[in-house]
Amino acid sequence: MKRTLSFSPLFLLFAGFFCLACLPGCAMFGDKGGQAEEAKPDVYVHTVEWPGETLPMIAQWYTGNKDNGKVLAKTNPDIAADRLAVGDQVWIPLELVKNNKKMPKEFLATFSAKDRAAPKKSSSKKKPAPEKKDEFQPYGPK
Repeated sequence: MKRTLSFSPLFLLFAGFFCLACLPGCAMFGDKGGQAEEAKPDVYVHTVEWPGETLPMIAQWYTGNKDNGKVLAKTNPDIAADRLAVGDQVWIPLELVKNNKKMPKEFLATFSAKDRAAPKKSSSKKKPAPEKKDEFQPYGPK
């Protein structure tokens, strides 16, 4: 006895719609296959090479101003600014770059020495020291 497969037209219609519904999901993955994104053309990419590098240090070397470290933190939201790891890639906007030479390890030591030698700013508004009294002062209304 010979068997033949027969499908109802309703089932074939449903299968066709299912295949069409899956196509956009497959296209979403594209041909990148999980590869890393390409670097943006409007940024300079610095790769962290030594432990102890900081965003202000990188900003000082490449832009000439350590305060641009805040801009770098906004440009690189996926990087923990206080914990840069060797191999992290820091994107620096090209409009800020003044020096595109690789940061030498010697700069790391120089930058750290400057930070340690700089006097700490004290606030100009100091709170007056509380008066010392020998007597017990109860709290509350008098």
